[in-house]
Amino acid sequence: MAQPPQNPTNEEHIPSSMHRWMFLAALSFILGLALLDETVVSLALPTITEEFGMTLTQSHWVVNSYLLMFAALVAFGGKLADWVNINYLIILGMSIFGLASLACGFATNGSFLIAARVVQGVGAAIMFPLPVVAISRIFPPEGRGFALGIYGSAATVFMSLGPLVSGYLTSYFSWHWIFWINPPFVVIVCLVIAFAPLRGPVAYGQDENISKDSFDWLGVTFLLVGLFFFVLAIMQAPDWGWTSRKVVLSFVIGLGGLAIFIWNELRRRAPLIEVSLFEAPSFTSAAFVVFQAQYVKIVMFIFGALYFQQTLGFAPFIAGLALMAAVTMNVMTAGLGGLCTDRFGVRVPNMLGLLTMSGSLLWITALISADNYWLLFPALLAFGASLPLLFLPAMKSALDSVETSKKGQASGVMITSQMLGGTVGMSISSSIFIFTMSYEFVFGSAAVISLICCLCSYLYFGTGEVVEETEGQG
Repeated sequence: MAQPPQNPTNEEHIPSSMHRWMFLAALSFILGLALLDETVVSLALPTITEEFGMTLTQSHWVVNSYLLMFAALVAFGGKLADWVNINYLIILGMSIFGLASLACGFATNGSFLIAARVVQGVGAAIMFPLPVVAISRIFPPEGRGFALGIYGSAATVFMSLGPLVSGYLTSYFSWHWIFWINPPFVVIVCLVIAFAPLRGPVAYGQDENISKDSFDWLGVTFLLVGLFFFVLAIMQAPDWGWTSRKVVLSFVIGLGGLAIFIWNELRRRAPLIEVSLFEAPSFTSAAFVVFQAQYVKIVMFIFGALYFQQTLGFAPFIAGLALMAAVTMNVMTAGLGGLCTDRFGVRVPNMLGLLTMSGSLLWITALISADNYWLLFPALLAFGASLPLLFLPAMKSALDSVETSKKGQASGVMITSQMLGGTVGMSISSSIFIFTMSYEFVFGSAAVISLICCLCSYLYFGTGEVVEETEGQG
């Protein structure tokens, strides 16, 4: 993704203080709604599965269809902002997201719900990359850091409330309402954004040498095709058979599409995703950290919710309360990641977070068969405490490992890596669960991924900081 413009266009002006905070609230809701719908179906999934008579594989597509489109198109959403007003893009993305949410709520069968979730993911991918750059244009430099901090805290709040809201609506109203709560917020945000001073012809970057005709349509196409068939093969393998012709063909098409995508990105002047950044081990390690953090987060929220309802027999609302233990500490330690990073650098909080997360997953793997919630409670608290120690240090390490001219692209690659972690995590975990019907194997495999990430981070994380030279210095 390109970088924010250094100078706003003549059509823009910095609004009054009251209007700035109103715009910030609207932008925070964009982030919150996109993240909320990653896992909002977790508590409702057993109810939806039973009502529509879906198989386990079909029900897991309700989650992964959204994550897949989100991951595949989020870089596309960022690139669109190079040539289209942010106002128009936000309103377009929010409108698609809101209408798709409405359709999800009115779904009468599983196939319709999955299709609506696909469209919902498209809307989320368009709107998700835009708020950070919008904030950089609305707020003056001296207030920008604080505004971004407030914006980032919205993710924590929405993630914390997600399981509770989902469980409450499913238990006392209907699962349809987990989708119907989105459109009113979408309308409010669109009305506010319509008056935001973001009407320049270029939203990110001001590189006039890169025309619209040079857009990486080939990259978008092969990334989407490659990811779809790769995920399809993993998720459908338990039903179709690992050696069946359909699974093997899907693997071949998926891996072939991703190979062509990487080849195309390496040869383009303005790639959709700057894959050459992965040549730096420190950058690759940082991307792996956010990948595995999102992977594990999906495992916790989706399969934790299923375990509490299907094995422990909790009602959706009680299961939501039970999952709150996995996010409560996240709220309490949200600022700790930043403080530790400022004081100790990126390696210390990252390793502390990874070790804590790995320990919590191993604890759950060892004790989940006892079917006793209180034995798992300490591990859930530890899991929640670990997340803030991963995302912020990883993002800082990634940006520190590239020169200034590539920081925008680095940020875009990190967002894509994070979203890929969710869809790959859902695919692999779904396949493992359907094949083994064992929560131990699901959480155990997540623990293995986390431990591998620990080793990679110990060797490479934060070791490639680029020191920018000032002009005139040799």
